[in-house]
Amino acid sequence: MLLFWILAATAAAYAILAAWRISLGTGTERAPTLVLAFVGMSAWAVSGLVQDPVVIVLAQLLRNLAWLAYLANATQPLADAPGSRSHSAALLALLAVLGAAAAITSAVQVTDSSNGLPWLVVTIALRLLFSMGGVIYLHSLYNGLTSSSGTGFRLILFGLGMLWAYDLNLYTVGLLGYKVAEPLAAGRAVVALLLVPLFLLAARRQEHWKIALSRKVTFQSLSLVAIGLYFVSMSLIARSEMLFQGSAGPVLAIVAVAALSAAGALLLFSTRARAWFKVIIVKNLFSHRYDYRAEWLRFSATIADSAGTALSLEERVVKAVADVTESPAGLLLLTSDRRSFDVAAAWCWGHRAPPPSGAVRFPDAEQDLLEQGLIVTLDPEAHRSDASVDTIADAWVAVPLIWMSAMIGVVILAKPRLQRALDWEDFDLLKVIGQQAAVHISDSHKQLELEEARRFEEFNRRFAYIIHDIKNVVSQLSLLASNAQQHGSNPKFQAEMNRSLTSAVQKMNVLLSRLSPDRVLQTAPPASIDVDALIGAVVGGRVGQRSLSVGTPCAAHARGDLEKLKLALEHLVQNAIEASPVDQPVVVAATRNATHCHITVTDSGVGMSADFIRKGLFKPFVSTKGGGFGIGAAEAKALVTGMGGSLRVASTEGHGSVFTIELPLSDARD
Repeated sequence: MLLFWILAATAAAYAILAAWRISLGTGTERAPTLVLAFVGMSAWAVSGLVQDPVVIVLAQLLRNLAWLAYLANATQPLADAPGSRSHSAALLALLAVLGAAAAITSAVQVTDSSNGLPWLVVTIALRLLFSMGGVIYLHSLYNGLTSSSGTGFRLILFGLGMLWAYDLNLYTVGLLGYKVAEPLAAGRAVVALLLVPLFLLAARRQEHWKIALSRKVTFQSLSLVAIGLYFVSMSLIARSEMLFQGSAGPVLAIVAVAALSAAGALLLFSTRARAWFKVIIVKNLFSHRYDYRAEWLRFSATIADSAGTALSLEERVVKAVADVTESPAGLLLLTSDRRSFDVAAAWCWGHRAPPPSGAVRFPDAEQDLLEQGLIVTLDPEAHRSDASVDTIADAWVAVPLIWMSAMIGVVILAKPRLQRALDWEDFDLLKVIGQQAAVHISDSHKQLELEEARRFEEFNRRFAYIIHDIKNVVSQLSLLASNAQQHGSNPKFQAEMNRSLTSAVQKMNVLLSRLSPDRVLQTAPPASIDVDALIGAVVGGRVGQRSLSVGTPCAAHARGDLEKLKLALEHLVQNAIEASPVDQPVVVAATRNATHCHITVTDSGVGMSADFIRKGLFKPFVSTKGGGFGIGAAEAKALVTGMGGSLRVASTEGHGSVFTIELPLSDARD
């Protein structure tokens, strides 16, 4: 009897609530659907008084569909983007299908008494899914409301959430087969009656709000739905013996548990499966592939090394670009001249084939696209002899780094676990990320140049003291020269002059030993250089200093500046001598091909690490030798590059180094 009066009071309260809302007028577009929702609540309470199973099923369907209609009418015009609207519509449509399916199975249960138990279990499972999906959807809406939203819609979401949360608990208990479900079903009317004041307050307030459904909330909601589906599936499996006679129940349970375990393991441990699942979600629920705010925050955190990964700036740049497309690895190429690049950093490239140690070049067509700031998808089927970038294993996409309208480098991304065709959103985001990465790399290089300038300043300060010593020597020699006119024939003066000259030479040698040889050369037009004669001259001048050997003559003539090339080769030979043990020879050799001549200086010294070669070898004042200024290698590279050639090095720690000068061949008649 108490339940009868509670249902009657609930039906009357919601009917009055609907009439009162009508009397207020349709001040907003959502008023008619809110009235419909109150009518649905009243009809649902009346069906409990009638006690007709079919009427109860139809009334509950009307109540649920009315609330869904209100939510659809309330959220669609106010979502922040078309992607949010399509996402909301898809979830509401899914809830409507679940509610209708539950009504159909419930009606079949009423009419088919012989198989009532299986249909009852299916009906409870569908209603459980509806309640679960409804609560999750309301939760995402509530979190998606902006701070300027009013409290009216928030109160409706809260009240409807309480209603569906109660149903969620009720159907969970019912699906598990507990008898307490019957008194809990009677308590639904009590909850609905208690919510009347809340709906009354919400319906009176002005409804002004803005909804912004985020990707994070969407993925959280889908995760909760997946957990709920897993729970419902396990509950149905637990009751399979009641639904199926004989051995079918246990067999079905084993198969279902094995399938669920396989699906769970696939999503938990397969990166490819998770990537595919994410692509499907983004493609079907969002109009934009990326959450640009989240991408920007991620990029900033990676560049700033907020996670404390201890990666170098170059490696962090590669990681920041690779994270956009979920690429597992990448390379950073920095320009060495206008058309070629050097590998400056590698991120997670260890298990792949090593990148090329020499210059990397792109085909002319791809080079032009990169210089325009366009993303280039590398063709894995192409095998062009003029593009060494094709030799990089797993190379997938090239992202140019543009700074002040100039390309300072390229990021090569490896193929992702789930390879897909890139679209305009990928290109736009990669382009912007590449530009920001170029700014950071350029700033880093400027900082290094500033540090180098400070080192030059320190060098100049120390050089000032050396100039003072040179001035003293010059004064001594000047005095000798002036006295030689008067006392040049005096044997005692001659002996003293000899001692003074010897002392001056010793002092000059000491000064020279404190400075790397660095003389200013006049710029000469390119000419033909006999490479074999040049090597003989450099080696011949050091025969007494060290064991040197010369390779087989190549009869090549290179095009360049003889004095500059000789000085560059002397620097390399001197460095090789200083780096090698006394009993190990230094080999100077030359070879040629159809277009170029190669001069190599090979030693068996301590070698150099790849990191030092990349960052310090050709930098002034950076040296692995104790007391070395590090000027020789830097000047050699500058001299060779100025002649249109290139200087490369291959070295292994503990096994020596090989420096190679490459120059174009010249006609011997030049």
